[in-house]
Amino acid sequence: MRPRQYLLGALLAILWMAPARADAQTGTIRGRVTNQAGPGGPIAGAMVSYGSHRAQTDADGRFILTGIPAGTDTLRARLIGYTPAGRTVTLGAGQTVDADIALIAQALSLAEIVVTGYGEQRAGNITGAVTQVSSEDFNTGRIISPEELIRSKVPGVQVVDNNEPGGGFSVRIRGATSINASSEPLFVIDGVPVGAGAGGGLSAGRNPLNFLNPNDIESITVLRDASASAIYGANAANGVVLIKTKSGRQGTQFEYSSSVSSSHVTKLPSMLNATQFRAAVTQYAPQNVLQLLNSTTDWFSQVDRTAFGQEHNLAVSGATDNTNWRLSGGFLNQDGIIKGTTTERVSIGVNFQQRLLKDRLDVRANLLGARNKDLFTPGGVLSNAAQMGPTQPILDPTTRTGYYDWPGNSIQSPDNPVALLNLATDRGITYRSIGSVQAGYRLPFLEGLRINGDLAYDVTRTDRQTFFPSVLHGQTKNGNGGSDYRANQSQSNTTATTYLNYSAPFKGLPGSIDVTGGYSYGWSH
Repeated sequence: MRPRQYLLGALLAILWMAPARADAQTGTIRGRVTNQAGPGGPIAGAMVSYGSHRAQTDADGRFILTGIPAGTDTLRARLIGYTPAGRTVTLGAGQTVDADIALIAQALSLAEIVVTGYGEQRAGNITGAVTQVSSEDFNTGRIISPEELIRSKVPGVQVVDNNEPGGGFSVRIRGATSINASSEPLFVIDGVPVGAGAGGGLSAGRNPLNFLNPNDIESITVLRDASASAIYGANAANGVVLIKTKSGRQGTQFEYSSSVSSSHVTKLPSMLNATQFRAAVTQYAPQNVLQLLNSTTDWFSQVDRTAFGQEHNLAVSGATDNTNWRLSGGFLNQDGIIKGTTTERVSIGVNFQQRLLKDRLDVRANLLGARNKDLFTPGGVLSNAAQMGPTQPILDPTTRTGYYDWPGNSIQSPDNPVALLNLATDRGITYRSIGSVQAGYRLPFLEGLRINGDLAYDVTRTDRQTFFPSVLHGQTKNGNGGSDYRANQSQSNTTATTYLNYSAPFKGLPGSIDVTGGYSYGWSH
């Protein structure tokens, strides 16, 4: 019995010591979130996060995070109406660290607000279906197009891509809204409706919003109900997606980020190998056995690949009490898992904001520009890889192209997919720039009355070339003699808007009044 008693005592000792050891491996972070402007008063209700741990500040702006594993991570604080801020904190085992964070009020308001078009509303006063996703909540990983940032983040919004790098996205708010017309929502970037009508505008075959660097986006707001049409008219019948780009932070900030990614096919269609294919032809089409050769070719392995990508982003920003600015540049290169598919983007962004006349005049300027180069897999590569016989070789030095193709010009015979990849060309290039100048002035003779004016442009030029030489087997068997398709398109949109807004509480009565009226002009060609 005594050995059993010793064993039981040892187990009880281990169980008693386990919590103490676990506690010894964790620490505590406490601090205060304050307003950087003015006397630096506390900010209540701010969300503070460190890794997966989160806490909300109390009435004095204080917070405490407990049970945090030892290590180094970024402590972040955010609240709608303020620019998110963060600082690096290193926590030792059993240590308590004091870390304060100061937030900078955005020019829109010091309260929790959501931009909904021509004006702003407090989050608690919104009665329509409006959802805002900030940069802290965006999807992470390899992000090429802005829509990927909010996939599965907004109720009622579906984001579906075609699995091509930078390929077209389908965004559906409340599902499909038309049988034969577009169901795409209207995209508005920094107050500028992009494209002509709903959708993202013009492109050379890929997603029109690829010109926008996701690293430059501060928040995305989705207007899902019919009230969006009251702001943007018939173009907003399918909903509105408002995209706001980042602004500067207090002092001078330098930001650099880079990433490298790889993608590969996890499962391919199950195809007959050379032995199985020969047996099938012998059994079901013995008259064609003489056409089979002695190679063993896996055609899918000849057209797919491990796709690599790289991205680099650099930004310089700053802010003072009256000025806010940010300059950014980005480079992206991403290959597709099918050979011949690549997207490349070079982008720049400029944001500037100045407050004058004792904060009565607010002037903002935004500029975004990008050059996108796209390579597309020539049409027919995948279908021919599935049809080409595994007993046939890839190369044939006796042909004009140097690639094997079935002899003769039989319309039923497939084409060599490797020859298509290396001899055909399908590429496009897109240049796009959008910009705006916005000014708002609070009139001194009537507090609460504000006049606003916006001037904006959206300019796009695309070039697309598709070339199939006459020596390709598919061209000779169809008698086309080769093809060369070229398209050059351009689109220019200009908008001018001016409106008055009066917002003030009733004197001596509960509630407030908020009235907006204005005029908007748009021109597209």
